[in-house]
Amino acid sequence: MAAELRSAIGEGRHAPGSRLPSERALSEQFGVSRVTMRRAIAELEGEGLLRVARGSGAYVRADMPVRFQMGDKVRFSKDLIATDANLTRKVLSAREIPATADLAARLKLQPGAAVLEMYVVAHADELPVSVVMRSCSAKRFAGLAEKFTAMGSFTAALKEYGIMDYWRRSTDITARMPTEVEARLLQQSRLTPVLAYAGEDIDADGTIVSCQIGCFASERVVVTV
Repeated sequence: MAAELRSAIGEGRHAPGSRLPSERALSEQFGVSRVTMRRAIAELEGEGLLRVARGSGAYVRADMPVRFQMGDKVRFSKDLIATDANLTRKVLSAREIPATADLAARLKLQPGAAVLEMYVVAHADELPVSVVMRSCSAKRFAGLAEKFTAMGSFTAALKEYGIMDYWRRSTDITARMPTEVEARLLQQSRLTPVLAYAGEDIDADGTIVSCQIGCFASERVVVTV
């Protein structure tokens, strides 16, 4: 059974990066039991041909990873490069919170000042490649989440606030294990490390625009500095 599924993938019936049909659908397609199909999927996962995400399904491993060019100007549409992939971002949640001492220090605000937190996930076609918490002054950037959702670009949305350009002041990258939420959103195992990062953006006057804490799926993203 593994050989037949391997052949189907090799013939392009299941494209790199795509999610396989459910075990039930595959079992009916190949005329075998779900137990047999489960064993075949496990065998191909062991070979590195498939990636199985708990609660999400089995995915054909992509041949080429997404590349992120890290520089002093970080722009999602230009810096995240994927061959033949549609790159998108979506705000999963947005809320206003009082700034903690640490967050206030990063944003150069007074402790307790209103902060807008946006949890954003990025996809390359069907596969999530990063999740990030982006924080900024809720007073200065009132309605930013809605503007980003409408425009699909933080760069474009920030121009609505008079910020024509901005720069990445610093970025720290480390490897760690994902949280349960990160693993679920990235559709990966909690045993697979992520590339975690933290950074701050500034405007032309050197004023903090926002700070980010997030992570990339290490198996799908190559960071170039």
